[in-house]
Amino acid sequence: MDKMKVALLLYSLLVLGILLTKLNYIFYPFVAIILLSPLLFYSIDELGLLKNIKKGILYGLLISVVYFPFIYDKIEITILSQVPQVFAEEIFFRGYLQTIFEDKFPSHKAIFIVSLMFCIPHIILFPSIVSALTFLPSLIFGYLFYITRSIYTSSIFHFFSNIFYIYIGQKIL
Repeated sequence: MDKMKVALLLYSLLVLGILLTKLNYIFYPFVAIILLSPLLFYSIDELGLLKNIKKGILYGLLISVVYFPFIYDKIEITILSQVPQVFAEEIFFRGYLQTIFEDKFPSHKAIFIVSLMFCIPHIILFPSIVSALTFLPSLIFGYLFYITRSIYTSSIFHFFSNIFYIYIGQKIL
């Protein structure tokens, strides 16, 4: 089975897992397993986990500075529970899917497609226009990964995007 077919199968299982989780949260571990499943098929280097670590962390923090004035006094220890979820999502969507789609399509098109794929589970879990808007930051996550080839850059910016949304975005939207 070629890489694209495996990727689409895993994505389909992810969407199924999200649908089942919507019915009962007992299925949530299934979603986590699917998100981390690329670690079974690819080396951590291929997924962007060993590439440009220092540069990726530095760029992730620098680009996230735009959020700091809004959230600097809001970060609590409980919000750190976002870290594993964000990291798993970035491994799956950027390190895995985006890399595979970039083998088949021009990078910009791959980023666009994967960003659409990223927002679908969000819409399933929380049907609203706000969930559909996850497409826009997903484009940024995709381009950050494309530019640095480091999962850390997109993960850090994704983390701060989530915190911004939790504390500021929900009040605005």
